[in-house]
Amino acid sequence: MQQESLIKLLTPVLALSDEASMSTLQSGAINKVYRLHDGDRTFAVKWVGDDVFSGINRLHQFVLQEQLAHRHIAPEPLWLSDDGRLWVEEWVEPNLSISQDNRDKVQVLANILSTIHRQPITAQPLELTRRWDHYIESAGLASVDPLVHEAHALHESLHLDFNDDDVLTLCHNDLSWGHILNVSGPVIVDWEYGAMGNRYFDLASCCAVNEFSEAESSMLCQHYAQASEIPSEVVFQHYKLQTQVVKVTNRLWQAALGKSRGKAIEPPVVM
Repeated sequence: MQQESLIKLLTPVLALSDEASMSTLQSGAINKVYRLHDGDRTFAVKWVGDDVFSGINRLHQFVLQEQLAHRHIAPEPLWLSDDGRLWVEEWVEPNLSISQDNRDKVQVLANILSTIHRQPITAQPLELTRRWDHYIESAGLASVDPLVHEAHALHESLHLDFNDDDVLTLCHNDLSWGHILNVSGPVIVDWEYGAMGNRYFDLASCCAVNEFSEAESSMLCQHYAQASEIPSEVVFQHYKLQTQVVKVTNRLWQAALGKSRGKAIEPPVVM
C-alpha cells in the first residue's frame, strides 16, 4: 500500500501513466529508497519520514545537488515536496567496474574525496558545533553528560568552527562505498550532509563510515595527499586530529537517533 500511495502522490508531479510501478531498494535509519519505473523513464525516490533529529535542510541539499549535477558528479534532483519528506532525482544506473578489495576501494575513495574537494562550488557551512548542539538537544542529553563535556572540550581545543582556507572545502561528510554509483565520473549520491567544511573531517568520516583499519586509513591519507598535492605529513597530522571529532559526532548522532526511534518513516496512505 505504501508504494501505491507514493505513486499516487507523484503521478501529478511527474505525469506518471497508469503503468507506473515501484520497487523498494533499501531502508536506512531515517529513510526509505525506491526505484520508480514508468515506460522508458526511471526515477530514484526517497521518503525521509519524520526526520527532525538529523537537522538536515533538504532545500539546501536540493540546491547543492543541482550544482553538483551540473558538474556531472551527482544525479539531478527533480522534485522536493513542500514538507521536505519526499525527494525525487534522476535514476543513475550503478557502474562499478573495480574489485571489492579494500585496497582498491581505499585508493578510489581517496581520489573521489580529492575530486569533491576541488569543486568550485560554495555550499552552506557545516557548522559542526551547531549540529552537535542540535543532536544534544534532540537526544535530551544533560549538560553534565560525559559526552557533552567531551564535545565542549574538543571544540575549545580545536576551534572547530574556525574557517581556515587551507582546510575549508566542499565536503560530502558521509562518503561510504555504497554512495558511489560510478567511479570514472565520479557520480556520488546521498549528499544530505554535504557542506563547506574541514577536508580532514571528511577524510576521517570516510574512514569511519567504511570501517577502515588503521593501516587502510593511513593508506587513504597517503593517496589523498598525492591526489591533492598536499604534503603527506600535513594530511596525517590534520586527519589524526579529526578522528576524535568524527567519533564524538557519530556518538551524538546515534544518541539523537536513539531518542527518535519509534517515529514513523513509513509513507502515508493516499486513498
